[in-house]
Parts: sequence; structure tokens; C-alpha cells
Amino acid sequence: MHSSRNGVEYEEGPNPKSLDVFISYRRSSGSQLASLLKVHLQLRGFSVFIDVERLEAGKFDNNLLNSVRQARHFILVLTANSLDRCINDTDCKDWVHKEIVEALKSQCNIIPILDNFQWPEVESLPEDMRAIPYFNGVRWIHDYQDACVDKLERFMRGELNVRVDGPIGRHLGMGGSATPGTPGSVPRPLPHNSYHRSNSNESDSN
Repeated sequence: MHSSRNGVEYEEGPNPKSLDVFISYRRSSGSQLASLLKVHLQLRGFSVFIDVERLEAGKFDNNLLNSVRQARHFILVLTANSLDRCINDTDCKDWVHKEIVEALKSQCNIIPILDNFQWPEVESLPEDMRAIPYFNGVRWIHDYQDACVDKLERFMRGELNVRVDGPIGRHLGMGGSATPGTPGSVPRPLPHNSYHRSNSNESDSN
């Protein structure tokens, strides 16, 4: 079954997702950008979930994982050193790690937003999240916020899309190599009824 919200077409399964966007971020360095993205996307008509009190509660709220499952798009805010706690987190105790793994399991459209962020070595990340560096994302430029959000929305619409040769073969793509830290090739839209993931690493804002 197809549905359309804010001009974005979705292929819905038997249990359609009820949330447009889940924003994952590292509170110590990413809360300001995460809140800014929420405002930008809500102004464009998207429903957005961002948990602003999870650390104050002192424990991980499993309801967060349900919110990830219900989201069509998983926006991962990557600020300086934001994945450091994921390294060697083999027991998946870190909250950002938990959210990433759930987004991968739930087949969310994952879109990293990179702000003063450098990818760690892929091999240093836990195996269950090593696909993340191969997703196309948006390099955030504070002086060009609207252009960055325009590009983000194009990823959400599927106008900028995927490439293969990432670490997980199940990704759908258009060919070409995908190396962490390198821009993607000129993307092409997927067929209307194809499930899409933004699979590579990053794209600089136009």
C-alpha cells in the first residue's frame, strides 16, 4: 500500500509507520543541532521525535526503541566524537548505539548529518553498526542551513539515493564504490515502489 505525506511517497507494509522522523544525537555535543533540525523539519510539515530528557532520567527508556521502529526516517546527528562511546561497546549499552542498531533492524531510511565530524575506522565500530559509514548523508554548514535542510528533504524524498559496495550486501544501490569520507557519485532516483536507503557516506551541501 502506498501513502504520501508532505509530498513524500512511501511503500507501506501491513503495519504502516506512524512517525516521519526520529532524530538520534549525542547529548553532550549534538543537542543544539538536533533541536534545530527538529524545528526546520516541523516547519516543513514533518512529524519529528526527539528525546530531550533521556539522560536526565538516568536510564534508557525502551519506549525510545519503539519510536525508532515507528519512524520512516532516522536522522543521525554526528558531531565531534559522537561515536566514540560506540567503539568497543560490544554489549550495546550505549544509547546512540542502541538506536542505530534498531534503525538498521527496522529498515528506516538512515540519513547522517555531519557537523565537525570525522568517521572512525570502520573496523573499530561494533559489527552491528558498521553499515553506518556507508550511508549517504549531509555535511552541515551553519551558514547555509536552508540549503542543508533542502538536501536532507531530497534524501527523504528519494531524489538523492543509494550506492552499493558498502559492508552489508543487502543494501540496494546503483553501483560504484563507497569509501568512508568520500562524496557519493551523481545519484539517481529509485523506482516509485522501491524501498530506499541512503547508502554511502556523505554529500556536501549544494
